[in-house]
Amino acid sequence: MNIVLYGPPGSGKTTVGEALARKLGREFVDVDAVIAARTGLSMSELFARRGEAAFRRVESEVCAELGARDGLVIAPGGGALLDAGNRVALERNSVVFCLRAAPDVLLERLQREGNRPLLAGDDPAAKLHALLEARRALYDSFPEQLDTTQRAPDQIVDEIAQRLQPRTLLVDTPGFRHEIVLGYGLLVQLPQLLAERDLDGAALVVTDENVARATADGGRWMSVNGLASVVVPAGEQYKTLDTVRQLYDAFLQHGLDRHSLIIAFGGGVIGDLTGFAAATFMRGLRWVNVPTTLLAMVDASVGSKTGVDLPQGKNLVGAFHPPALVVADPLMLRTLPREEHCAGMAEVIKHSLIGDPQLFEALERGTTFGSLEQLERAIRVKVEVVQADPFEKGRRATLNLGHTIGHGVEAASGFRLRHGEAVAVGLWAEAWLAEEMGIAERGLAERIGCVLARHGLPTRVPGLDPCNIRAAMGADKKKVVGQLRFALPHAPGNVVWGIVASEALLADALRRITGE
Repeated sequence: MNIVLYGPPGSGKTTVGEALARKLGREFVDVDAVIAARTGLSMSELFARRGEAAFRRVESEVCAELGARDGLVIAPGGGALLDAGNRVALERNSVVFCLRAAPDVLLERLQREGNRPLLAGDDPAAKLHALLEARRALYDSFPEQLDTTQRAPDQIVDEIAQRLQPRTLLVDTPGFRHEIVLGYGLLVQLPQLLAERDLDGAALVVTDENVARATADGGRWMSVNGLASVVVPAGEQYKTLDTVRQLYDAFLQHGLDRHSLIIAFGGGVIGDLTGFAAATFMRGLRWVNVPTTLLAMVDASVGSKTGVDLPQGKNLVGAFHPPALVVADPLMLRTLPREEHCAGMAEVIKHSLIGDPQLFEALERGTTFGSLEQLERAIRVKVEVVQADPFEKGRRATLNLGHTIGHGVEAASGFRLRHGEAVAVGLWAEAWLAEEMGIAERGLAERIGCVLARHGLPTRVPGLDPCNIRAAMGADKKKVVGQLRFALPHAPGNVVWGIVASEALLADALRRITGE
């Protein structure tokens, strides 16, 4: 794994990068210095003699070469990651820290250094302001942000080193005790993590076609590639007993026994399928969950629930079977299409509503989600709920927020909608229900709708039949004595559960989300 320090000119990438490399025992590479050595020209000379286009061509070559290496601290030039190809090349095996500083501080540093072609000429302050505004969205897109304005380089280095440290969350419930290890680049350490926990024996990886395709060329950090594997079709429509039977056949073909280990490598569907197969094959095998999607990392991999769908509804067959270990590597999220990342944000938003109002407020501000701290906070909400109520006898029902209507929407769409997209619609609809029932403060549904939209999620499903949604909800396993019980938001960080809504009000909510 590489560490990339990025940000506007003058933010301290080179100074911090050199010190960070010394502290971590890594090689430091300044992309502009490599370009100068390769061309025999300083940056100002290269711009003056050959123009910016020529400079950017060499820069792309260097970024591609560095992205293919490992163990570096890399400081790209201020405009390097404006190019999508450069960003893909450098981020594929890297964590990016975006260094920022106040504009007046940046200007003072740059004028002290000199030789900045992009600020040459009259009124460098205006040029810097224009540059910062033009690149603001790019800089904002990196989850790991550091303000260097009033901080010494060694302070920044210490904070980066601290942020790079893996986090361990313990699910400490009798019968369900296990660790969740979260950290950048953890997949290369998977064999070590397993050995430290005596998770030995024959191992078989279960994954799906999408993950297998996305990680086919990632052997450097994909330590699971060297293990025997079985690949199943991708998608919720394959989370069935038929697929579980195929897994049983694969387990027998690979000679698994009671001492074997199964590794689920994929999203929530793979975790549910693999965990259920592990729970029921030979009356229970050990398994490790390696989630590869945002939804799986913050939600599906936590809580020990496993299961499959029936035609009548989701997760109607299942078991509580905790993994021996969960290993979550945020670098895997780089393989996700944007739509899958957005779908995972529905569960992040749900968790913020359940137990982290500060996280909800950050999401309202449009904070780019995905730093190690943010992921830990989202996961911790569910860990705390599960520990308090492992078998869903009370508080754990809060995790159903958005899901009672969301599951109906998902099924009524024929699973064309992603799970997170359906949950997003359910979150808005159930917030509206809460307002109408006097449970939620007025305006909460609008706030939730704005957050969902800001993070690329829908609140409506025009074209779906509300009667079909209601029929699908009828098979929901959350019914008690034949009645649907809702978890509904009161305010960010406060959710009530066990609520029964009138059929008339529920029908109104379904009409609102479908446009009927």
